Amino acid sequence: MASRRCPAGRELRRTIVKDRRRKDVSMSAAPIIVYVSCAESKEIHSLRLDAENGTLDPLEVVAVPGTDEPSPSNMPLAFGPGGQTLYAALRTAPFPVTAFAVDAASGRLSRRGTAPLPAPMAYISVGGNGRLLMGASYREGKLSVSRIGSDGNVQAPPTQVVTTPPKAHCILPGRSGEVVYATTLEGNAILIFRPDVKRGKLMPADVASVPCRSGSGPRHLALHPSLDVLYCVNEQGGTLAVFAIEPGTGALRDLQYETIMPPGFQGNARAADVHVTANGHFVYASVRSTDVIAGFRIDPRSGKLSPIGFFAAEGSPRGFAVDPLGRFLICGGQSQNTVAVHAIHPKSGALALRHRTSVGTNPNWVETLCLRVAP
Repeated sequence: MASRRCPAGRELRRTIVKDRRRKDVSMSAAPIIVYVSCAESKEIHSLRLDAENGTLDPLEVVAVPGTDEPSPSNMPLAFGPGGQTLYAALRTAPFPVTAFAVDAASGRLSRRGTAPLPAPMAYISVGGNGRLLMGASYREGKLSVSRIGSDGNVQAPPTQVVTTPPKAHCILPGRSGEVVYATTLEGNAILIFRPDVKRGKLMPADVASVPCRSGSGPRHLALHPSLDVLYCVNEQGGTLAVFAIEPGTGALRDLQYETIMPPGFQGNARAADVHVTANGHFVYASVRSTDVIAGFRIDPRSGKLSPIGFFAAEGSPRGFAVDPLGRFLICGGQSQNTVAVHAIHPKSGALALRHRTSVGTNPNWVETLCLRVAP
């Protein structure tokens, strides 16, 4: 390591700082597109986020093909590697998933192809370095794996269908790609798999299932961007759980459970979604029974949580996202057909409403993408 008194070391540090500043300026200058899935109207609303004032400007509305019926409850979205492809899955037979090419300059969508999935999927994700589309079916208690071709289209039939305990709700690749996590509400557990990308299959890990505390009902998962930590929002218990990830094996050890409900609340919390800011400073969870988003500060060493507060959200906030720069939280109001933008205070993590706009019917899923800027 270069000494502080070494001219070469000082020059190296200046170069690193300059590179970081160039990267920050490049990202801040790049347009950010917000994609909102509207399940009943079977549309994806694309909006451009103003990174200075937090307003949303409509870009386009794209229909999602495949059935004549609305998608019950939700219509999950997932990006392929580099944000070049966006996938949308309908929950009405034949359960089609459509691949949309994303224009790198504008963020506009163009349909590539549509293929059937084996069940209605509440959640989809892309793994295996972009070669596999994975789904979790709440209604049928199944996980599925389908190949993705070189053209970005999902191939049928699936390479694997896995039966789980009832109400599978999420499937998420680990940060290294060596494990895959899935939740089962009625199984009250997080399932752990090892992906076999060549065969397109999920194999149970050595520790294949990690139980959650009684009455939790694990629903959605989120990874910390740098720590070996996994966050799980529990739908029935109204809690946010923190799990340490064992490096190499992907095994989980629970560290903490924090309530995301007001004192005295009883019944099904209907907690829904969870996301971590890109810098790893804050994590947020949405709760439909109280129409709030709960915020927490993340300890930079352990990943444990300390509460920030509860913030009013749109009606039935099923899905939300944090923009790639960590400046704004964008939340869909499932019962109000609206999307709201909340500014994230950089030091406290507190949310402040900046903008609200109407979208299609039943907005349930939000994704964001920072477009690439030509050098």
